This record gives sequence, structure tokens and C-alpha cells, in this order.
Amino acid sequence: MSKIKLAFIGCGGMAGAHLNGYMELKRKGIDTFDIVAVADNVEGNATRFAEIISQVQTSTKVEIYTDYEKMLKEQKPDGADICTPHYLHHICAIKCFESGVNAIVEKPLGVTMKAARKMFESAKEHGKILAVAEQVRRWIGPRIVGWAIHSGLIGTPRMFSAQGFFGANTNPDITVSDQQYTWRHGKLTGGAGPIFDWGVHYADLLIYFFGDVDTVYANTRNFGNMKHKDANGNPIPQTVEDTSITSITFKNGTIGTWNYSHVAPGKSFANTIYYGSKGSIYGESNYPTSPQLNLWDGTTKDTPELISDFLSAVDQETIQKYFPPELYPDPSNLAGDYGVILEVYDFINAIREGRRPELDGQDGRIAQAIPVAFFESSECGQAVKMDDILSEKVSAYQQEINDKWGI
Repeated sequence: MSKIKLAFIGCGGMAGAHLNGYMELKRKGIDTFDIVAVADNVEGNATRFAEIISQVQTSTKVEIYTDYEKMLKEQKPDGADICTPHYLHHICAIKCFESGVNAIVEKPLGVTMKAARKMFESAKEHGKILAVAEQVRRWIGPRIVGWAIHSGLIGTPRMFSAQGFFGANTNPDITVSDQQYTWRHGKLTGGAGPIFDWGVHYADLLIYFFGDVDTVYANTRNFGNMKHKDANGNPIPQTVEDTSITSITFKNGTIGTWNYSHVAPGKSFANTIYYGSKGSIYGESNYPTSPQLNLWDGTTKDTPELISDFLSAVDQETIQKYFPPELYPDPSNLAGDYGVILEVYDFINAIREGRRPELDGQDGRIAQAIPVAFFESSECGQAVKMDDILSEKVSAYQQEINDKWGI
């Protein structure tokens, strides 16, 4: 089979991590694809990407564009990696599908639930792959937690707690940040700020661990009311929330709390813990990257012991699916953010094999619906049903964004 032709749409921030993923595949001898073009409205960003690619990929020239639609028309890639601001995800992805191009889209999938649905429907209509870029569940820590829960190691799932309070040195007297204002600070461009942006990662983990969510009840706040400076030094108010206190009920009966703030002065901490009828599995971070087991009978296991048990208990086909041996011959010795490498490798192979990726557009919709529900619940002052978020029956918070972009 000939090589897959890939292109980048957006060559800023997170796109750099995706680029590193593709380049690492090349370095590991995976030569099933070439990046043929890059597009960014800032030509310097695209040029920088092309230069990095050319250092590893010497057989194929990388074309540079400032107009991604022109790139799609002229280059006709097999797949596009979309890392634009959130409000452009649906526009770029739908244009890809209409052009016969598969796409992987950086999370959250769409700026609103309606945008995400339109992306999913367009991919389905045109018979194209829509993959969502989600690396966190691909780390070995979350894989272990999923195994511990699904295998009954901690018994029947009962409850969980996820806490992330940051901003220990937040000075309450500073109301204008030195950080420059970006699209992430605005509701209309970012969707709902870091709670939405980063929260999708944890939402995907919760679905992976416990299945479908039933109800969400939340209070969200913009406690900091921070302003950020524009390119001319003028202070622009942040219009996204910085704090959320949330209760979640899953359809399998599991209940839990998920609380987050990045304006918590005085003391920062983060932890996650999952309780079953026989014990718990705990991690000292906002993701369960280094899980520890504690059972009712006093049995404890640290992360290395759990990795060993996981690799012994899970069948080799599954292990090789999670950690392809051509990339990671020793899954017990993983270092770095290999999740991004695995997500782009899965996308390439999904195109080559004509299959769905591990996480497709529907998975992306369901994951982003959880943090979206935080804001909808807070907006209406009561618990909301996840089915109503997914069907867009409840969308008052998002309406302003949909109206702004004609979604």
C-alpha cells in the first residue's frame, strides 16, 4: 500500500505536540505516511513546521499554505490533523470531509454540542474518519485504573473524587494579568475555558472507567474576573469560568464529585480516588498517572506492582493494541507523553485499514458533553440529564456561541 498523505491545519501550540508525535513515529522506523503540506494563517508558523518536518522526512517536500482550503484542493491529502482554535474545529473538519479528507481533531471536538454533532454527521455522510485527539486514557496509569475497575479488583464501583485546586500564589490584588489575551480567554472563541478545554481529558477517563453519565449538577464561577492584555497592552476581560464544583451520577449507579479551580490562593493540591466495594485506587495528581491500590484487608500495591499485575493479567493482544510492540517493546518501561504518539499512530492506521479509530467523533461528543453539562447546570440552577445535553434540548449556555458563529 502506498504511503498515507497527511496535512496540518493549524501550526500553533498543541499542533507542536502532534508534530512531535509524527516525527517520533518516523524516528522509530514507521514510514507508512508522509506529511505533504502544512497550513496556518500565520505563514511563519507553517514555515517553522515545514522546516522541522524536513529534518526527519527527507523524501517528500512539504508545501506551505496560508489558505487551508486551497491546500485541500491542491494537495488532496488522505488525512488532516486539525489543531486550530476551538471555534474553527467544525468549519475546518466539515470542509475536510466535503473534500474527501479524513481528519483528526484536537479536543474538545467542537466549540459547542451542536458544532460537534455537525462534524460527526458530516463525517458519516461523506464516509470519512473523524478521530478525536485524546491522549490521556492511552497512558499506562489510566489503562491500569480501567483494568482495576473493569476486572473487579476494587469490587463494584461505588464512588469517586477528583480534586484540582491550583493558584497557590494567586495575588487577589492583581486584576490585570501580564499574560496576553488569547482566544482561550473568551467564551465565544474557546467555548468555556480550561474547565472545558482540559476537562474533556478527565471526562473521557470517567466514561472509560464507569460508562455513561446520567446526571450532572454543578456550580461554575468566574471568581478571578481576570483581565488579560491585548497586542496593544489594553486589558480585555476574561469571559470564561475559572472554578467548578460538580456532582456526577453515572447510569451504573456510581456517584462522585469533580472539583476544579485555578484561582485557589494559599494552597494547591490535586488528587483522584476511585472506590469500589473492596477497596480503592488512588493517584496524587489531577490524572491517575501513578495509581496506588488499597484494599479493605490491608493489601497495598504501588504503581510498579500494579503495572506488573496489569501486564500479567491482560491478554497479549490487548497489551499490543494499547502499546504496539513496534513502538514500545517493553510497556513496563514507558516514559514521556507517548499518548500523543499513540493517538496519531491510531489515526494513520485507521486510514490505512479502513476502520474506526479507538476514539471517534461520537466518543468526542460524549466526552465533551460532561464539562458542557457543568455550565448548562449552573446556568439553569439545577441538575441536568446527560441525554438532554447530547440531544441539545438543554443548551442555554451554548446559545450565545452558536449564534455568534451561525452554528
